[in-house]
Amino acid sequence: MTRIALVSPHTLPFYCGNSTMAERLQKGLTSRGYDVSLFNAGENTCAEAAAFAPHILHSLNADKSYQWARTVIARLRIPWVITLTGTDYNTWCGIKDPPAHIRESLEHAAALVAFHPAAFDALIKCMPSVAPKIQTIPQGVDSASSSIDVSMVREMNGIGLDEVVFLMVGGIRPVKNLGAALAAFREVEKQAPRIRLLIIGPIIDKHEAEQILAFGRKIKCFTCLGERPPSEVRNIMRAVDVFLNTSLNEGMPGSVLEAMAEGLPILASSVTGNQSLVREGENGLLFPLENREALISAAVRLAADASLRRRFGEAGKQIVAADYSVEKEIDNYHRLYNGLLQK
Repeated sequence: MTRIALVSPHTLPFYCGNSTMAERLQKGLTSRGYDVSLFNAGENTCAEAAAFAPHILHSLNADKSYQWARTVIARLRIPWVITLTGTDYNTWCGIKDPPAHIRESLEHAAALVAFHPAAFDALIKCMPSVAPKIQTIPQGVDSASSSIDVSMVREMNGIGLDEVVFLMVGGIRPVKNLGAALAAFREVEKQAPRIRLLIIGPIIDKHEAEQILAFGRKIKCFTCLGERPPSEVRNIMRAVDVFLNTSLNEGMPGSVLEAMAEGLPILASSVTGNQSLVREGENGLLFPLENREALISAAVRLAADASLRRRFGEAGKQIVAADYSVEKEIDNYHRLYNGLLQK
């Protein structure tokens, strides 16, 4: 049986994109007959990984898991796969040379994975030498959650039945640009009084969280639910009206994929990662990062038009079913692993 050591900078119960992806891959690969052990780069030791004796080391994120993964690879000398998840390349790719430790990782790895063609193209422009090692494997997403009692979910979370709820999901940190959402919705609630901005996610940056929560207390429509289990987040998605993402950059946001799977229309910043999922006017709307008025206008439009929300939401479900199934994601990693082990 092929053993895969899967290492992530975060694992559940800490809820974020990396931890969700790690759990999904472990479950999917195990169902295909792999022996998969999941390691947390901040909690598990390299000795634990060595004792597992994996045939392949697969790390999620080229930055935060770097030192841990390099230590294991130096000891075991096995193929190393790196999935670039977003923050590990978006801060430098196309802007400046990669940090030395990331360059070393990308050059040393046996295979690199990007989520979408735009990420692939950006990476090879910065580091042409790694082009032969890069594969494009989109993230997958589990299908829609089971039927829920929307009224009960709303009541449990303090949401009125007549409110139009915009949901944001993600760890509270600067890259999520939550302040822009709060500033915009201070104006949106003047034009759409029965509006709610709901945020779910753990605190990743304490200083940012203090600022966001202090700002949020000044906005009537704002509610922060803190960190919630993934299954509960999916249920809440089912019970709200629009999914909002205002990030400064993204890899391929898993929370947007989950929202699409649950039939939510998407309102998102026009950055590459969001553009890979949101088709303007088909399953959602995009707005330029620097244009707050565009965000306000799009939010007011979606709040006022239930039929548009339904049309966008249904299109999103169809896009997910066609292009972003977990089965396709696992198929792609299965082929990647087999190719490495046959060399």
